[in-house]
Amino acid sequence: MTLRPLPRSRLTTLIPPLVESQSLVALVPVTGDLRWAAETAWLVARAAAAPDAAAGGAPRAVTLVDLWIEDPRLHEIVGLTPSDGIVDAFEYDVSLTKAAHQVDPIYFIGAGTSSANPAEFYAHPRWSKLHAGFRAEGALLLLYVSPSGLARLSATADGVLLLAPEGFALESDASPGIAAAMERGIPMLGVVRERWTGAMPVRASPPVVRRPSGALPFPPRARPWRRVTAVAGGLLVAAVAVTAAVRFVRPTAPAHAPPGGGSIPSAAAAAPVVPRAGPARYSSPPWTVQLAAYGSLESALEHADAITAAGRTAIVTPVMLSPSGTIWYRVCEGLYATRDEARRGRTLLRRKGLTRTGEGIPLLAPYSLSLADTVEPGRLRGLGLPAFRWAQDPRMLAGAFETPDQAAYAEAQLASAGRPAMLIARTGATP
Repeated sequence: MTLRPLPRSRLTTLIPPLVESQSLVALVPVTGDLRWAAETAWLVARAAAAPDAAAGGAPRAVTLVDLWIEDPRLHEIVGLTPSDGIVDAFEYDVSLTKAAHQVDPIYFIGAGTSSANPAEFYAHPRWSKLHAGFRAEGALLLLYVSPSGLARLSATADGVLLLAPEGFALESDASPGIAAAMERGIPMLGVVRERWTGAMPVRASPPVVRRPSGALPFPPRARPWRRVTAVAGGLLVAAVAVTAAVRFVRPTAPAHAPPGGGSIPSAAAAAPVVPRAGPARYSSPPWTVQLAAYGSLESALEHADAITAAGRTAIVTPVMLSPSGTIWYRVCEGLYATRDEARRGRTLLRRKGLTRTGEGIPLLAPYSLSLADTVEPGRLRGLGLPAFRWAQDPRMLAGAFETPDQAAYAEAQLASAGRPAMLIARTGATP
């Protein structure tokens, strides 16, 4: 069986007609490059929600759910802070309205708390009710799920889109989970890949700094141990499932949109800058704790000011999301030598009331921008990059980035303002 190739550059054209009659579609990665797969899931969701010219330009209501609860990472792509998610809705009675984040034009529900019983979670009868609710509303539910999770899901998806940068051959590569889905009669709609044909081009950019294996971005939440049952699992009636799952109210979390006003040039106006290939090595702990991410610079600065007022080091990092060009402002605290130290720092923040249980991600972000001591911190703040100093070194730093490429936007803003900066790699030890 030959799957229809769907190159990422053509998704806006190809995806809408493929999913126009579906109400539940599974997005299944079949690649070891899960970062690529997560980015592609967002591209598929945005393409599915694109305004339909035939319908008078009205966008379709689309909800994207991170159902890969064993290794959730969709929230990282848009810079969201871990919070209540789909597991909390099914196992702890958290409302879907509270779990939803509006990331224009998508409604997104993260994985949330670690599941007490993954097998029962996937087999929960509520999935069928949600499916029926989305069908009744003409909306689309996209589930980002592993092949094994797809096999265990109680609801029968209307279709499956496989995510594989170099393509996928069902005849030779089909996993038991995908084979089980096909046996249930679920159609394979196509495979989203990097290009029409051929292997992926080799990227010239520096390698991505990845999290240690087994480090889940969602820490377990301190809740009473509860088991899911068909009766006491927090089932809502069908009417509530339809209303809450499809017609979300706007969440209180900051909307995914570029900040209005301010002195930050727009993403479109910023000329892309390729970071220098060999950042200088620098002795400063490479770990930090990400507390939140905002679409508003003002909100990020307000949060950072509260951290500074408590005597802690606040780091505000602007990150451009590719390919949308949207800017998010991450708020992080502290510099730590190891992940365990970052965890202990997060615990201290909770004791001080600076973050809540379940919030705060130990983040390996070993790159910063080093600035001359003559740069005024106040002017940097106007650029959205409040400067900070590491106690053991007098140099002024700005931002904490996971990769050199991630620093390109901030470096461009500094250069355009006449404040050139040097990209450094904070190694935690003097080379």
